[in-house]
Amino acid sequence: MCQESARNILEGRWPALLPLGDRKNVDEIYWLDQLWNDSWRTSDPDKALVYVLPIYPVLLLHNSCNDRNRTKAHDLAATAVKEVRKYKWKYGHQSDVQVMETPQWKRNGGLDHILVASDWRFNYPFDMTRVLGESFATFAKNITQGRHLVDNHRGLFGCAVTIPHTSSLTPLHQAYQPFEKESLLRRGLIKPTDVFEDDRLAMAFNPPSRHDWFERDYTMFFQGKVYHDRPYRKLAFESLAGWHYKLKSCPDCAPGTNVFVATGDVSQTKFPFCPRRAKYVGMRIGKFERCEAVTKGRQERLSETSVFIHRLASSKLNLCFRGRDVTSSRVVDGFATRTIDVLISDLNDMYKYAIPLQCEIPWKNLTYSIEGSVFEQNPRAALKPILDELYKDHRAVTEKLRMMDYYSKKLLWDAPNSETARSVLRAMTRQCLTDKTKLDYIKRTSKDGTAANVRDHALFSECAFVDTSAKLEEQRKPCMTVHWMHGIIPE
Repeated sequence: MCQESARNILEGRWPALLPLGDRKNVDEIYWLDQLWNDSWRTSDPDKALVYVLPIYPVLLLHNSCNDRNRTKAHDLAATAVKEVRKYKWKYGHQSDVQVMETPQWKRNGGLDHILVASDWRFNYPFDMTRVLGESFATFAKNITQGRHLVDNHRGLFGCAVTIPHTSSLTPLHQAYQPFEKESLLRRGLIKPTDVFEDDRLAMAFNPPSRHDWFERDYTMFFQGKVYHDRPYRKLAFESLAGWHYKLKSCPDCAPGTNVFVATGDVSQTKFPFCPRRAKYVGMRIGKFERCEAVTKGRQERLSETSVFIHRLASSKLNLCFRGRDVTSSRVVDGFATRTIDVLISDLNDMYKYAIPLQCEIPWKNLTYSIEGSVFEQNPRAALKPILDELYKDHRAVTEKLRMMDYYSKKLLWDAPNSETARSVLRAMTRQCLTDKTKLDYIKRTSKDGTAANVRDHALFSECAFVDTSAKLEEQRKPCMTVHWMHGIIPE
């Protein structure tokens, strides 16, 4: 039902019904595209370790498949469940069902069956039922899922792993294309006057920062919603916007300018609208601090997304404040634009439930982080050590950038030669499959039936870095993220 739509998206043609704000959740498209012709794939179920379900839940959720018949989707999903579980109706009633499990299902009770369903709406029971029917929603409670938040206190999946968002950059170009911020200008998605002061327009296509990262126009960047259970963001607008940090030891250094743009909160913020285009020519850099983005109409929102990416790519630090939970698509946006992430959140919960691929990416070496409680006490004091390093230790900053470049093909779904799907598969085997399952797989597939080479297998390699992600049982314990989603801030 959805393969044609998925292919169109990879080629840069997006369904009109898929909202711009939800396009960061289309991991499933890249996941299936990368696995389709992967050399790890086998057509023999007895030689498989895991079983990938080729379903597009997010496209179905937003009615973005070519065939939008929801009843048909439910019927196909129910048929797939019967095929896997081998349901047999005794008397024609669902209450009298007899389950004759396939060997593949019986081995692990469904934990080796995998689905990517990363839209936040699937954190609630109703939406999986609405999209794929009651039979599939019940089935999905036993399987492994790729999600952006792996809190499972509602029992919606058997096990889950945190997977990366797709970047906000994704809707702006075809898949697997390298990004250069000047390309947005060339393609007319933004105008030089959107982001550059008037005396720099002549350099819009070849700014100094293209050759020297440290010449980027802005120091700190944040653009997003500010109010409604987002206290760290509100505090940042009050304390950091308008703060132009300058080293005391460098009187000749230019003070930093920042971007703090609020979106979607006009009635709350009462900020002035940000400078835009011709009538604002003459307004200088620094005018994007504590202002409101203009986001009326679909084309205006697409333009604002383009400007968001360009401003981010013109900044040095990407402030990733927690919102209503500890997930943040901004972390991926920072990688896509080579802007160093500063994680400002409840760090233990963020790493436990929302930071992906910790086994393979040394997050603490290529990001900065500030504990939320520390930030609340004094935002400027919390940022000062980071800003000092930014100005004083170019070698340390350059090393972070080098590592971001190196690990980007693991994190970015649409990076050239992306390996994200394989990294997600490895994470699933580590977090959701038992050692007994792995040994059984080796015995079934090795020539001599021994398990001596378990750790030599690419799927079972040991973690290269510390991984504090929540494992199977821990995912069922309610976490702080849930309280904030419901507007209750823990003491």
